Amino acid sequence: MSLLRRHVVLLAAAALMPTLTFAQTVLPEAMRIIVPFPPGNALDASARWFGEAYHKATGRTAIVENKPGAATTIAASEVARSKPDGSVVFWTTGSHTTTAVLQKKVPYDPIDGFTPVTMAADGIGFLLVTRANGPFNNIQDVLNAARKDPGKISYASTGNGGPPHVVATQLAKSTGVDLLHVPYRADFLTDLMSGVTDVMFMGPSLAMPFIESGKLKGLAMTGDRRFPALPNVPTLAESGLKDVHLPSYLAIYAPPNMPAPVLAALHEGIVKALRDPGLAVQFKSIGNEVKVMSPAEFKAYLQAEMQTLKRTLPPLGIQMDL
Repeated sequence: MSLLRRHVVLLAAAALMPTLTFAQTVLPEAMRIIVPFPPGNALDASARWFGEAYHKATGRTAIVENKPGAATTIAASEVARSKPDGSVVFWTTGSHTTTAVLQKKVPYDPIDGFTPVTMAADGIGFLLVTRANGPFNNIQDVLNAARKDPGKISYASTGNGGPPHVVATQLAKSTGVDLLHVPYRADFLTDLMSGVTDVMFMGPSLAMPFIESGKLKGLAMTGDRRFPALPNVPTLAESGLKDVHLPSYLAIYAPPNMPAPVLAALHEGIVKALRDPGLAVQFKSIGNEVKVMSPAEFKAYLQAEMQTLKRTLPPLGIQMDL
């Protein structure tokens, strides 16, 4: 082989090395999926559905671990401290960024303290519900009653600074009404269905069994589209309330400083799992549509979202303490 030809062959081989390195990256046999809420809810179910699809797509064992508490920061902190070898991912919601804005101090940077991997699904929003035999049939009924008796119409939430609290506060601020906040640690549904509290924003998947059994009824949806299972329930935007919105999505983060070959291999397997047709059907049942991003696209999305949240959330006057 001539010296020139040998030089060309070596250059071609060198050019292929990064591709071969990425393709040959071997991830640990098992992957822990850390979920910041307890079992028995839509987020937990979605993580388990994803875990099954991921195992089918990659052959890796996927283990869901629930780490609830401290407004999702216990789970997030564990992931932020973990090795960036593909053995751990954080399966969470848009509350990851809202919590970071609302809390006085969190033990990590919500973006740079992790490796953003991808958005997994785009959520449809939050559903405003009330008891089935109550006096409200639409959002205007709620607002009229609140204007007539300021501070008397109550709304339940899952705690200070959680999505139901934030969205209801946005509603009150954008319409100029005074609503009574009743935060719960658990069992908010019993009081809502019995009339102890008047209304509540919640994920549509949580509300649907109680709507179908005739115990709750939907009044309005946040976001820009109606929930397919409740086609007659309008969005708040359709009623002219466009400022009542909070990002609602499922997302996957990895520990910080993940090497590029590891991230590429992890992202490739996750994308294969998310493109499973059966997973798409499962996600749709809880009001989510599969959405895949590259790590760079997802990080850019989060950076833009944080800027918006830092502008829109502080005026609400909500503060969360660890």
